[in-house]
Amino acid sequence: ESPTDKGGGSSLISSMPIPAIEQHLDSLVNTGQMTPRYIGSKCIPLVKKLINHEHGWVFKDAVDPIELGIPDYFDIVDHPMDLTLVKNKLEDGAYKEIAPFERDTKLVFENALLFNGEDSDVGAMAKELLDIFNAGLQEIKGKEVGVTIVGCGFLFLF
Repeated sequence: ESPTDKGGGSSLISSMPIPAIEQHLDSLVNTGQMTPRYIGSKCIPLVKKLINHEHGWVFKDAVDPIELGIPDYFDIVDHPMDLTLVKNKLEDGAYKEIAPFERDTKLVFENALLFNGEDSDVGAMAKELLDIFNAGLQEIKGKEVGVTIVGCGFLFLF
């Protein structure tokens, strides 16, 4: 926008080198400055991948200590979390940043490891899905921002 344009402001974009623009955009992504809708659009497929994994059923729903015969579950696990709750929070726009989504999803598997132990069958499944999650999240973070400069300093994010 030039000073004579309707807004009366000016754009720094046309004077910035592309690497500086990319660095700025990366900083926005890494600090979680994205809309809840955008976060959901990128992260829901990852959560669905975890749910649909052959071991995903173990982590899909909230733990029911009565049904599972583990009455001490809530004595050991202070903050229960499950993949369906994470998915619902994504769909409802509850995550304003990536970091809380990452914490909640990791909590699902950390709780399983805490309660069942790393050497248990459930612990092994939790570690496997946690590895899949970490790889998927890195891929999401690595592909978050694309930059296209078009004519007169306009910037499009995709």
